[in-house]
Formats: sequence, C-alpha cells, structure tokens
Amino acid sequence: MKIAFWSNANETCGVSANLAAISVASVIRYPYSVIAMENRLCHNNLGRAYMGNTHAKLLDEVGTNYYDGGGIEGLLRKIYRGDYRSDILQSYLKEIIHKHLYYIPQSRVIHSEIFDYEFDHCIQPLFRMMEEYADICFIDTATHNNLSTKTILEEADLIVVNLCQKVNILDDFVDNYSSMISKAVFIISNYEYHSILNSKRISKLYDIPWEDIIVIPDNQVYKNAFLSGTVVAFISRNYSCDKENPNFTFIQSIKKATYIIIKKAEQMVKHKEIG
Repeated sequence: MKIAFWSNANETCGVSANLAAISVASVIRYPYSVIAMENRLCHNNLGRAYMGNTHAKLLDEVGTNYYDGGGIEGLLRKIYRGDYRSDILQSYLKEIIHKHLYYIPQSRVIHSEIFDYEFDHCIQPLFRMMEEYADICFIDTATHNNLSTKTILEEADLIVVNLCQKVNILDDFVDNYSSMISKAVFIISNYEYHSILNSKRISKLYDIPWEDIIVIPDNQVYKNAFLSGTVVAFISRNYSCDKENPNFTFIQSIKKATYIIIKKAEQMVKHKEIG
C-alpha cells in the first residue's frame, strides 16, 4: 500500500512530524512492515526524527561516493542508469525498528532540482521495489513545485491530508485541491478543542466527511522528540500510557489516526482490486 502524507502548507501543518509518529505507532499495532521516505531533500527530515543527525555517517559508508550519496540519491542514480534489480533496495535502507520500520535516508549531496528530476523519472520502478520489500510505503510528499508530487498523489492508495484550524489554509485546500477528498483522510494538526472552528464545523463548512477527520493536539514534548531524533523512544515509551500521563491525549490521537489510516488504505486497495 502506498500512503502519501501531504499538505498545502507542509511546515504549518506538521506533515513530517505526523508521519513519523504514525509510522512508529503503525508497526507497534500491526504486523506490517513499513518503508518511510520523502520525495524532496530537506534538513528536518524523517531521518533526523528517527535517528538524530546521521548525515556525516552516510557519506562514510563503503561503496558510497560523494556525487551519488549514500541514501535515496544513490538509489535513484542506480535506477536512473537502468539498474532495476529488486534486491538493490535493501542496501539503501536504514532499519529503524527491527524487521518492521525502515527509512530511505537522504544525504543531501546533490542539487534539489537534479534530485527532483531523477526522482520523477524513477518513481515507478522505485515504487515497485518498495512494494516488493514492504507492506506499506509512507511518503512524505512535497507541497508544490516538485515534479514527482503529482505522480505520487495519483499513484497513492490513500492521501493523508494534513490541515490545521486556519481559515486561509482550509479555504485554499477546498478551492484548489478538493478533488483529493474522495481518496483522503484528514489530520487537523495542533488541534485546539475549544476553537470555534472545531472538527464538526470544518466538516460542515468544507464538505469533508466528519468520519474521515482525525484531530491531533499540540504536544511540545513530542515536538522536542521529533527535533532531537527520539521519536521512536517517545512513541514506544508512551504508547500504553494511562490517563494520568500528560501525553495521554496526544498518544490516543496518534493511535486513532493510525487505525483510521491503515483501515481506510486497506479498504481503498480492496476496492481497487475488485474494481
């Protein structure tokens, strides 16, 4: 299954942070294997959230040269040159949770425009490789101006649209991207429960099915974990926390998001196979 995490306002709506938390929760709850990746080069990437700052280590790996890069860049270069062997993917993966969660790291050694071009050119064989290796592919998808974003959103079995309680962002989504609604679920990030613009009102005003809206409240401790590379430890440690724990509401929202996303993706895949 290919699940794209996307927003019309990536940084404001916490796409990467939501994906990181949900990917860890997914492999805790379900027996699936997951590969996470981005279709853009960025500093605060999933690798930093999972592993901390590992950029320097990637460049020192055996068989890696500076031009190709040690992660997604090197893998794309191999595919771009015509090497479509399914077994090459494994050497470019970083295991985050043993036999369950993997990440295709980025070393950011090539120009973003070159990376974008090669990613778009290689996207179909890359998807085939990932789907042969793992049950689910989580893709942190760039907002605009990436060649591959349109293809990813078209190919995805499910789009997780990340929004927030800001009228301009909600208006922009409905005005320009409402075609996604039929194959999407929605996360409202940094959710304020006492806001006038609550989830039911968002559903009514913007014609989004209420059952497809997931709310995730702000949690500063998790934000610190995301920035410091301790997401796996934070989610694992708090996954079964009780109501007295200050992280309880946040963790419950992540668990609910995980359940809805996986179940909706399974339904979409089954419907596609039947259709």
